[in-house]
Amino acid sequence: MRMRRRQFLAMAGLSALVGIPAAHAGSLTRTAAIAPAGGAIVDPTLLVAGSAESAAGRWSAVLAPALAQGLESPSPLPTHLTSGLDGVTGANQFDTTTVPDGTTALLVPGAALVASLAGDPRAHYDFGRWVPLMFSLVSPIVVGRADLHRTLRDLVRDRPIRVAVSSDHGIELATVMAMAMFGFRPIPVMGFATPQEALAALRGGKVDVVQISDPMAPEALDALLAPLEQSGVTPLFTLNDTVRATVHGRPVQTFAERFSQERGRAPTGLLYEAWKVVAAAASLDIGLVLPMLTPPAQVAAWRHAVGVAVTQGALDPLKNDSGRALVSGPDCGRYLHDMTGEISAVLMLRRWLAVHTPEWRLG
Repeated sequence: MRMRRRQFLAMAGLSALVGIPAAHAGSLTRTAAIAPAGGAIVDPTLLVAGSAESAAGRWSAVLAPALAQGLESPSPLPTHLTSGLDGVTGANQFDTTTVPDGTTALLVPGAALVASLAGDPRAHYDFGRWVPLMFSLVSPIVVGRADLHRTLRDLVRDRPIRVAVSSDHGIELATVMAMAMFGFRPIPVMGFATPQEALAALRGGKVDVVQISDPMAPEALDALLAPLEQSGVTPLFTLNDTVRATVHGRPVQTFAERFSQERGRAPTGLLYEAWKVVAAAASLDIGLVLPMLTPPAQVAAWRHAVGVAVTQGALDPLKNDSGRALVSGPDCGRYLHDMTGEISAVLMLRRWLAVHTPEWRLG
């Protein structure tokens, strides 16, 4: 079996390091600290958690050339596409086969994180251990026909509501949970791979609520919703306010704001804590991450490359007025913490799904 060039270089470097006396090891560390960041990566590669048509695939077309300059690569970074739209296949491959030598970074969508949190049997990775380099964050908006105000009569009345979802562990899980907290009996209607398909079902009366996760400029969102407004479809809430969504120039309330307005109190409880974790994961448009145990010098090199891409405007087409907010470097840490959540919240999510998933499958 032929040895790849970067594997040979890594082994040669390790052999050389073994022979370095302790007195010189400190000077080597100091030298690495002041060396140009772009010189630390040999043959950098992007592993794309998704097909060319997925969010990760679209991002790779922009990031591959944008990161090349900061990493001192003579050409755009090679990209390795995987299958599917939700990124689970690529995330599995990254966590099980990628050597943490700093040469391979993963582009992963929030749907892969939601699948892991929900206990999707396909997901065999721990995204909480990844080293984040950059996050593109969005504020998914929930639209539909639903009276979120609950009266005394509603307390004893069954209120089913149909929610368009891609799968039972899909990125729309936060909306399903939100409908339950508003007092409805959510019925996930599965099989909608794109927002356009879900909105067509909403227009045709096949579902009542749709989550729009794709980022878009305010003008594009207005144009998307305008044909639906005549049939009683309205913006209900957003999952967060990282990017404040507006419709016809008016800000859309977040879930917490809308709940407080309708119930006269802020949402509380363990189910709400579980919802916050799922909502945070669903609000990740795309993440650029490295494996756990990647050497600090290589992490610094990638972060340097991200900084070069941002400061030189290479990512402007994906952030200016597009419904996205970009965060990078250590600033990603608190967002990853929110997406990972406390174990009590994740266990609550799994218990809630264990109770309700059989009901959904029976219709």
